[in-house]
Amino acid sequence: MTPGYAIGAGCFLLLAGFRLSEGSWVWALVFTVAAACQVYLGLRAAPATAPRPTAAATDREQRTWRLLAVSSCGLTAGLLVLQPALSPIAAATGLYCLWRLTHRRPA
Repeated sequence: MTPGYAIGAGCFLLLAGFRLSEGSWVWALVFTVAAACQVYLGLRAAPATAPRPTAAATDREQRTWRLLAVSSCGLTAGLLVLQPALSPIAAATGLYCLWRLTHRRPA
């Protein structure tokens, strides 16, 4: 399973737990099914052997991860004020983006 699908499944399970603790079992079930779909898609989406990325593609990918990391940090700060229970999801996403930013693939 690729890391992105695993993070998505974890976030959906976290949302399911939040909704279940609020007493909304229907939404908890919906988010649990979404997590199961993420796991299924993650297992089916095996990393394909692609040609080596060019330097321009690697730079573009790094800019994208940087933008996602910065926006996730801003979203985390906003969610801490507006909806504190959801801020761990944005924080986990931001940490994953920072990890991807620092672990470059060789060009």
